[in-house]
Amino acid sequence: MPFRLFGNKRVANIIFKDHAIRFVEIRSSSPLNIRLEGERELPPGIIHEGNIIDKESLIMVLEECVDEWKIKGLDVQFIVPDYFIVVRTVEVPYDLRDDEIKGYLYLELGTTIHLPFEDPIFDIFVLGTTENKKNVLLFAAPEQIILDYVEVLEKAKLKPIVADSSALSLYRLYTNLDLARPKDHLMMIQFDMTMVNVSLFHEDILLFNHNLVLDLNVLLWRKNYKGEYEWKGEQEDLVGQLEDTYNEIDRIMNFYRFSLHHGNQEVNRILLTGDFPYFDEVKNRLVELYEIPVDTIRSSVLIDSNGQELDRKYHLPLGLALKEVK
Repeated sequence: MPFRLFGNKRVANIIFKDHAIRFVEIRSSSPLNIRLEGERELPPGIIHEGNIIDKESLIMVLEECVDEWKIKGLDVQFIVPDYFIVVRTVEVPYDLRDDEIKGYLYLELGTTIHLPFEDPIFDIFVLGTTENKKNVLLFAAPEQIILDYVEVLEKAKLKPIVADSSALSLYRLYTNLDLARPKDHLMMIQFDMTMVNVSLFHEDILLFNHNLVLDLNVLLWRKNYKGEYEWKGEQEDLVGQLEDTYNEIDRIMNFYRFSLHHGNQEVNRILLTGDFPYFDEVKNRLVELYEIPVDTIRSSVLIDSNGQELDRKYHLPLGLALKEVK
């Protein structure tokens, strides 16, 4: 990971959510200098749980964004929707050369290696060798999903070059800001309006990735006079869904501690990010539940193209931008 697809010095960085398209372009990563950022909200029914439902409408909206942001013809990096990313540790024969591992894994698909989709595209990271086996971290996504987004981007007159994961992109930003501590057992929680992604890092390596769908009617999120989203449905529905999510997060913590590390290691830090409207309430609840630090990426350390604090919703495309620009 990332999945390099094909190679302008300017690079556009775009993420697709069920409810929005977001974009960031930077001048440099050190010092971090943002050239431009933008957002276009999407009506329900164009993208659902990462699947493109109405391709023609998405192309039309993206073409308008390309004109507005003046990025026609640029190379573009995009995020593969979290719904489709699989991260898994697999064992391969220790005498395989690193350049032979991908071919071996393709042969093992469907026999010793099972993925929840057909025709995957994947990347690998060699973790090390133990007991005559090589341990390999496998990053996989369905090829057709990636090709669907590539088609949309190309029809909007952009040139897709990299498909990356949200977890790696956000960790890249976390590292760029000198916040990462490689020795930590870090749980990164991306809490968005329609889903929650939970990933686990240790020694700067993504070890686990899991997606949780928020079972809330997106039509019941409405903007107030400040332009901020508020929940207009039943309060108990929102509270119940949040508590279910906290229970799932707790289950993942226990899985990491007892199943992966046999009780010898546990999550000792949380990084919370995302565009969830009640973000502060979520942070406060996590602080109540766990006696460990809960970090956020403070907007005050990131300045947008207008000299203002960068809105938290742009953290993900900003992390993606750090993949390319040096």
